[in-house]
Amino acid sequence: MDARPGNDSGESMAVSSSRFSGLLKAGCLLAIAVTIHPKAMAAGQEHIEITLTRSACYGSCPAYQVTIHGDGLVHFTTGTSPVDAVDAVHRRFARARGVLLPGTHEDRIQPEAVQALARQFEAADFWQLKDEYRARVSDSPTKVVTLAVADRKKTVIDYVGTEAGMPKAVKELEEAIDRLAGTDRWVNGTADLIPWLEKTHFDFHSNQAAVLAVDAEATHADEATVIALIERGAPLDQTALPSMPLPGNAEVAGISLIEDSIRRGHAEVFKRMVKGGWLDRLGKAKAAASFADLAAGCSPAMVDAAADAGVDIDFAVSHPSQDKDEPQERTALAMLEDWGCTQNEAARLPTAERLLARGANPNHRDSLGRTPLYGVHRLDVLNLLLAHGADATAKSKDGNSMLFGSWDEAVILRLLQAGASPRGRYGDDGRTLAQMAKAQNMASVTKWLAAHPGAYRR
Repeated sequence: MDARPGNDSGESMAVSSSRFSGLLKAGCLLAIAVTIHPKAMAAGQEHIEITLTRSACYGSCPAYQVTIHGDGLVHFTTGTSPVDAVDAVHRRFARARGVLLPGTHEDRIQPEAVQALARQFEAADFWQLKDEYRARVSDSPTKVVTLAVADRKKTVIDYVGTEAGMPKAVKELEEAIDRLAGTDRWVNGTADLIPWLEKTHFDFHSNQAAVLAVDAEATHADEATVIALIERGAPLDQTALPSMPLPGNAEVAGISLIEDSIRRGHAEVFKRMVKGGWLDRLGKAKAAASFADLAAGCSPAMVDAAADAGVDIDFAVSHPSQDKDEPQERTALAMLEDWGCTQNEAARLPTAERLLARGANPNHRDSLGRTPLYGVHRLDVLNLLLAHGADATAKSKDGNSMLFGSWDEAVILRLLQAGASPRGRYGDDGRTLAQMAKAQNMASVTKWLAAHPGAYRR
């Protein structure tokens, strides 16, 4: 049975995977409409209606409409018309609407919760707000909130409104609509998605289930949601073809899942894929390259799962490049301090700990002669590397020590104390360490250099 009754958009349940949709980071245009009957709170829950509409952008911004009725009915659909000319252009060129499970879906919530949301609008003094709060910026979400009571109607346009004097209460109202409707399960794939699918008699053995599992892991779904789809029988040996595929990118679902599990650091998904034989089908060499390239998914658990499965966690990955200054032959440990944990800073140190514990070499040199010390910006990570034998005296092929990959005062000072040479120049602007320390007000580094002139002979 189709999980999207009354779908007026003509879309299939297939979801546009990130690998097919070319996900871009951009602002999403957002519109919100809220309608509340004047006597609904006292006379009849069915007279309350709250609607939120989000529009498309050039990336994966969620484009959908959700309506909350006073009796608790929630109606969600991606079959919406463009909210403006910009939205229409976005829809022409965007390959994804940023919604994991597009279509039309319904659910029910407690009517009392709808009443509470209506009272939140009253508390926000909504009628007294300006009609529009618009900042002089571009490419940002637009939110339109409309409150209708009988034949009285109030609309507030929020375009980065918090920078144009808009009360914080408006943004809180916008968030409350999504939260109450539970749109995140359909948009991103939270744990609530699975019981809803079960209620709608979704076929977990269909190709739609394979597509959903692949796109869930490729985007922002909870790991538990992906595991639940696998365990309920999603056919991973099928090609998970989305509604708008890019030529040459279609893959068998199981291959896509194991690759994305490494990228996201989802160790439990990875283990299930290994158990199902998908690591053998992917190949351990390719898995090792992905592991290095993606810095172990910035996941301590992924490090152990990969090592236990026989994947080389110290594999040095290279990519063809015309730029001779682009480092090659880098390991997960080096990638970790480059960009691997930008979305999960708290996992950086424990991931490095597990990599070192499972045999990663803290003195591995890439194609430019740099070790994992190069680019370190956290003192705790630096101390961990040094404690595991990282050589602070090492120099890259250009003759610079590893401290020339850092702009952090505490890190630079610690490297100097550990034996790194201050002689050399930063590659981006040619400044010496002394010049950089002065320009960046690194008083402790400047003081250390003055007290240790002999360090320049290192």
